[in-house]
Amino acid sequence: MSRAELFKIRTHRTPWVCAGLLLVGVLASPAVLLFYTPSSSSAYADAFTRTYSVLAPLIAIVFGAWLLGTEYRQGTVKRMLATESRRGRALATKAGVGLAWLSAVLTSTALIGWSASRAVGSLNDVTIPWNGRELLAAGIFALVSAAVAFGASAITRSDSFAMVGTVGLILVLDPLLSLIPKVGQYSFGSTLSIVTDRVSGSTPSFGEATTMGLGTATLAVGVWLVLVLGAGARLFSTRDV
Repeated sequence: MSRAELFKIRTHRTPWVCAGLLLVGVLASPAVLLFYTPSSSSAYADAFTRTYSVLAPLIAIVFGAWLLGTEYRQGTVKRMLATESRRGRALATKAGVGLAWLSAVLTSTALIGWSASRAVGSLNDVTIPWNGRELLAAGIFALVSAAVAFGASAITRSDSFAMVGTVGLILVLDPLLSLIPKVGQYSFGSTLSIVTDRVSGSTPSFGEATTMGLGTATLAVGVWLVLVLGAGARLFSTRDV
């Protein structure tokens, strides 16, 4: 089963297009700064980090939704289950292989982008700091977003609906939930934002003050993941394919 998943990732275009777009994006900012030539080291680091922080979650959502959703779109779910009839194990294997591949892509592109920024900065006698905490926070956001998209694809049986649903949760539903007194602070986006802010060492997003600790926020994000992935796993295991 693991070999089949690796073969699918190697031979399909979507994973490599996602990885290619992320790579082009992180190389674009140092390429532009090659001609702009700022003298501040923060200009190089911020341009790369912000580009990575925006692109990585978007790419991750597409990949997470594609990982299972493409099986439904192409009608190959029964063929997949012929390799591994235990649906729970099949879903876990698919998720594990996808997580490993996405983590490798996120890590390698982050290192490549930082190396390119450092090389361009060195041409202008500027030393570029390693923004490891910011990149780690962006990676966590991307991986969690991919997990939600993966669970949504199991629920909707569609990669397209999973992408739209995940973006809708983050951009539409979550802001509405955050307006509810007391309950809103435990919304998916609010708690995930707290986690990434604590990891990166930055101030809370949108300037809101919060006293929620990292442990509580991490637990809340975990609950959201359990709800989405649990519902997806349950439906995948019981519905006809």
